[in-house]
Amino acid sequence: MLSIKNVSFTYDSGTPALSDVSLEIKDGEFVCIVGHNGSGKSTLAKLFNGLLLPSSGTVEVNGMDTADDEKTLDIRRLVGMVFQNPDNQIVTTVVREDVAFGPENLGIPTDEMIIRVDEALKAVGMESYAESAPHMLSGGQKQRIAIAGMLAMEPEILVLDEATAMLDPMGRADIIRIVRDLNREKHITVIMITQYMEEAVGVDRVIVINNGSIEMDGTPAEIFSHGDELRAIGLDVPPAVELRELLKSRGIADCGSAMTLEEISDNLCRSLLKN
Repeated sequence: MLSIKNVSFTYDSGTPALSDVSLEIKDGEFVCIVGHNGSGKSTLAKLFNGLLLPSSGTVEVNGMDTADDEKTLDIRRLVGMVFQNPDNQIVTTVVREDVAFGPENLGIPTDEMIIRVDEALKAVGMESYAESAPHMLSGGQKQRIAIAGMLAMEPEILVLDEATAMLDPMGRADIIRIVRDLNREKHITVIMITQYMEEAVGVDRVIVINNGSIEMDGTPAEIFSHGDELRAIGLDVPPAVELRELLKSRGIADCGSAMTLEEISDNLCRSLLKN
């Protein structure tokens, strides 16, 4: 679905952001890309649908090269992006009209567009706000509308570039639940860029970016078993994993590869019953 081959990128200012990055993302995967500020993860996200073009190497979406101007529209139909600040993606004064903006610009017939808008709003739980003014909504609700706007364009890949960064913990959890449901129920490939390591728990794959290069690539269990290495590059592990490490280091319990409080609780209960 998405192929990055030997990609490097340098900004016009001369600042290098990525160096010889190669990766493949399969259809239907839920991938989390993590890294500290300035690691290059957001630059990588913008390469996925041609917002940025590589200085060298190639980026292909479903076999289409993002550097091919004739394929730009087709690529952006396939790859929808949701950014950190939803206000930057809201362009009208009515929620329904805002969600319809993308499909309308693609020339989707009115009857089909109405169906798409209704389905997109339902998918993010915002159908009751269809006639509301976006500026009156909370940050989390605005981000839902931004996601609905992308869904109405029926992308095959949804890229969230730090889309939860401006939300409180409850708002972040809500957005993560929505995109996980979209991945599982609609088989949309999801690529989530984040600094919040707990958001990577439960995804298919975690890619760690450091200084413009891929530092690690594996399942959440594999990545979070390298807590010391993650901390050495300015990252951390999810709170539950940190608790797991603490319990093991103090000889209280070995919770294996548990990554949630529920899993740790189950392990502790089993350990107590044995004793």
